[in-house]
Amino acid sequence: ADLEHLAASSPLQAEFETTLSSAADLNLDIWYSRWRNKDIYNELKEKQQIQQQLRAELLGSEQDVQQLALSICGRQTNVGTTHDLALLENFKVENTCPGEKNKKLIILRGDLAQGRTGNNLIEFLHALQYARDKDYNLVITTTSWVFEMLKQMWFNSSFDHDWAAKFENEFCVKIIQPDENLKGWDSVPHSINPNNSVLMTKFLFDYKSELPLDDYIVSQSKFIQKLFRHYNFGPQHSMCSDINAIFGDDSANAMYSVIHNRHLEGAPGIRLMQRMSRGSGCNPTAALEMKPEYVKSILRPLGMLNHPIVLITDGQDPTVAQRLVEDPEIGPMVRVVPETVSWIGGDITLAIMSNVFIGNPASSFSGFIAKSRIALGFGQNHLFRAKVSTGIGEPEWVTTCGDACIFDKNILGNMS
Repeated sequence: ADLEHLAASSPLQAEFETTLSSAADLNLDIWYSRWRNKDIYNELKEKQQIQQQLRAELLGSEQDVQQLALSICGRQTNVGTTHDLALLENFKVENTCPGEKNKKLIILRGDLAQGRTGNNLIEFLHALQYARDKDYNLVITTTSWVFEMLKQMWFNSSFDHDWAAKFENEFCVKIIQPDENLKGWDSVPHSINPNNSVLMTKFLFDYKSELPLDDYIVSQSKFIQKLFRHYNFGPQHSMCSDINAIFGDDSANAMYSVIHNRHLEGAPGIRLMQRMSRGSGCNPTAALEMKPEYVKSILRPLGMLNHPIVLITDGQDPTVAQRLVEDPEIGPMVRVVPETVSWIGGDITLAIMSNVFIGNPASSFSGFIAKSRIALGFGQNHLFRAKVSTGIGEPEWVTTCGDACIFDKNILGNMS
């Protein structure tokens, strides 16, 4: 009755009567972006969860399992489905949080961190990994750089009133006030002043887990999945802004590719790519230059040259975009996110939810996108490629290192 009263005198009435009876099948992200009604959203969300659970319990079919899967901005992932990342199937879920039996803690405080967003995301994921590897408590202050970064993108929608409790529960961390007394606790590592956030983040960025590669992929993938179960989609800082701006009502079904061009400040980027080349066998400049030939070698065999191609760039080398736009095959398909809605969270989601992603392995931003795509069950990540001779005809572009390479410390080093 309350819901009907809310909807009674608005254009929402007709759609509401339909959606309330079929909440299990409703794409709530698209629904909210259209109507912006928080009260009805909360009710529909609760009803949707109940209907989906009952449907799966009663029928247990593949279709019903899919209904319980994670969707982002109306686009389906493979998390929670029978097609989920194979490595996760036999993963033993930890029933306890790290550090429960000791008084050692690693604390993240201060508003300064080393590097940009891509590096900061690595630092946060490494902090979670370090705490679990060493069995330490992870403590984060409310004024830390962590929340300055994360709450723009996750755990801060208008509907996450209890975001702090959800965050603590999801990641097995403790959130405290900056002046909270930690007497009796042993802050680690002892070699670093916990009040120096730049040194602490540098330490975390450089941390390399000793876990076997498969276990490390699973652990990091689980952390990333937890983030995207709480992505922001409210009126401000919506992670869906880029997708909705480009594809509108077709956001859920559009087929598209994303190219991430990161020039990496010129010479430093070249040195990084040379390091990646030595470890993975990829071409040392192709992912920096993103020439049409290179892009078409990926998209043509997949039949994706007839679908939109969205370019995300740092703008340091405008010739990259110019070459792509001027190419007779690629140019007509190029799409640009409007400056009025473009922001880093929207760019990340746009790339992660694409059908094909072409990135730069020397970029921590590209690396996070590729890791997230793997964590969400997506293939078609193209970062490590080289032109090789097959012995027949002209040399061809091939993938030299598979999806696991983006997590491999022997190839990515501290960006793994």
